[in-house]
Amino acid sequence: MVERVVKTGYLLGISLLVAAIIYFFAANWQGFDRLTKVALSIGMMGLFYGGSAVVAYTVKRHRFLSHWLFVCGAIAFGISVALIGQIYNSHADSFWLFLIWLIPSSFFALLTRYSPLRLLSVLLLQLTFWFYYFPSSYQIERSEWESFVLLLLFAVSNAVIFAISRSTMAYAAYIAMHGWLFVLFVIGITGEKFKFWPYAYALLFFALFYFLKRRSYVLLTGVFAGAFFITQYFRFVEQYFQEWVFFSGLLLAAAIIYMGALLVKRTMRRSSVSNATSASDEKGKVFVALFQALVTAVASALVVSSVMGLIALWTNDFSPYMLFLLAIGGFVVPALVWRKGNKVVRYTLLAVGYMLGAFSASGVSVFFLAGYSAVLAGLFFRSPIGVRIMTAIALSIYGAIIVSHWTDDFRFMLLVVLIFNGILYTFSKRKHERIVFLSLSFGALVLMTTDIADRWDVLFHILFVTALFGFLFFQKDRYERAVAWGYWWIFFVWKYYEYAWDLLHKSLTFSLAGIVLLTVTALFEKRKPLVFTEKSIFRKKGLLIGIIALQVAAIGYTAFSKEQLLTHGKLVKLQLVPIDPRSLLQGDYVRLGYEISTVKNVDERGTIQVILRKDEEGVYRFVDIYSLNGKLYHSDAYQTGDVLMNGKLNGDTVVYGIESYFVPEKTGGDVQRRARFAYVRVSQTGDAILEKVSD
Repeated sequence: MVERVVKTGYLLGISLLVAAIIYFFAANWQGFDRLTKVALSIGMMGLFYGGSAVVAYTVKRHRFLSHWLFVCGAIAFGISVALIGQIYNSHADSFWLFLIWLIPSSFFALLTRYSPLRLLSVLLLQLTFWFYYFPSSYQIERSEWESFVLLLLFAVSNAVIFAISRSTMAYAAYIAMHGWLFVLFVIGITGEKFKFWPYAYALLFFALFYFLKRRSYVLLTGVFAGAFFITQYFRFVEQYFQEWVFFSGLLLAAAIIYMGALLVKRTMRRSSVSNATSASDEKGKVFVALFQALVTAVASALVVSSVMGLIALWTNDFSPYMLFLLAIGGFVVPALVWRKGNKVVRYTLLAVGYMLGAFSASGVSVFFLAGYSAVLAGLFFRSPIGVRIMTAIALSIYGAIIVSHWTDDFRFMLLVVLIFNGILYTFSKRKHERIVFLSLSFGALVLMTTDIADRWDVLFHILFVTALFGFLFFQKDRYERAVAWGYWWIFFVWKYYEYAWDLLHKSLTFSLAGIVLLTVTALFEKRKPLVFTEKSIFRKKGLLIGIIALQVAAIGYTAFSKEQLLTHGKLVKLQLVPIDPRSLLQGDYVRLGYEISTVKNVDERGTIQVILRKDEEGVYRFVDIYSLNGKLYHSDAYQTGDVLMNGKLNGDTVVYGIESYFVPEKTGGDVQRRARFAYVRVSQTGDAILEKVSD
């Protein structure tokens, strides 16, 4: 108990400090100049790496804390790279940011074999892939086969990691592999490309189901297979919208239920051959329950969409009361009465009934809905666990709809969901349903902390943090603590993207809370000294120190080269058109589209150097292409006084690397409205850096 409290306190405090640092730099506060910010970022890295070393050598009983601080140092390097991009207006969320961050993190993971560093490396690899294919600051047109090969390469890279890994990283890589295969599928059907891929993708699913033995991988494969079948079904609905499509959906749902039952039996039989322990039996029960839930979700989604489609085809004006009664009489009642039937079929009928009821609930009398909910609540305690969980979800939705008749404030609808599931969690004795009720409660609570600045907002924030800390510090069940930890990280992401409260103010609050929490934890532990047995991950200290030195050198050299360009580069005025989003790590920025970004009568790929010439208004305009892919193109068009600028040509669009202009928080709209020109420094070699924008 004491050990868990101490570790939790330290981890919460460290996470608050890291979040505070990210928020602070993302706020782009103008109180520090460029070099001060660079020095702060390097100092931040030194603080975490140095703190890790000090703890490792002076407080050896706290090796876990040393390891966590080292991970924070690896994260701090990424923050520093992002800060360099923000200070000198490099591309927002550039894949280079994550690639540069990935390289040392991967070496750290290999040298230390520490799971958090391995997971960080896998995450950075996915972000590198994502922002290479989907750059946020500019658009790239790719050919069909280039897109296919790239996305398939991303998936294969993760498949290789999955094949050679024997740690938790294998699960992350397997999920990422399927994620990229699914992205490939979605891009194909939305862009009408890779028309053969859906068939190959379906065959791949069948092959994986046939050869996979581990239940966890079968379950993960089932998640993506379900998403594939649902997406394919809606694709056919969009194309045809005919009776035969909806009847096919019903048949497909039946086939999925049947095949799911066979797959569960086959997987359990193959697993039981290699594992005969009681722990394996318990995991087998969990697998069956989760797979049944997955099959139920997929089949019920198909049935609901098919039923709604048939109703739309057969009737012009279908009463919500008729749909509500159909849901009750055609699906809910048979599912509740048929107690000895196949569980998946029964759960599917129940899910379809509850979903159809939710679709029509807003159109029926609130008293009718309340009466139906009361009957379901009465049957709740006499039902098996699967029915109870589904009924609890349905009652949460119905309760929120009932409250919506009296108030438009969605937070009070969520409050009903919170109270209802909180009561169920309190009185429930079964582990699995307690986790569901807890997840629903925390989900409602975190949504209640939305960006509405009023007295209720403060109250809901206090309630969320208090409840979360209570579970993290005092809950013994590790699965319930895992739910709380999950919502803790979700909370950080949620607060980063809300606008009611400034990032700078959040940063100050988080830093103060982190310092207080670390201090209280240290004082608490001082009263009860503990020794934590954990092996050190610092086996190759020389290599680790060398990588850290290279990180510092990379940050320093990049800042120095950018400052040199700002000092000695030629000032060029360009015309632009902006828009305004928020970066993943770097805060608010304005996307800039330049007049010189479009090159007519050219459809090439590669590096380009363009000729810019000043007009009568002092604005530099595109004249011609000086070189393309290292070869002279129209170099004779260059005149004395012209400026050569480097870029990347994609079709007829040039990307110069100056398409992002970072601004202080909540000022992007003003910049967007008034900005007409950009002032860029260009070196003698053609490299450009954005200095400022103006009207």
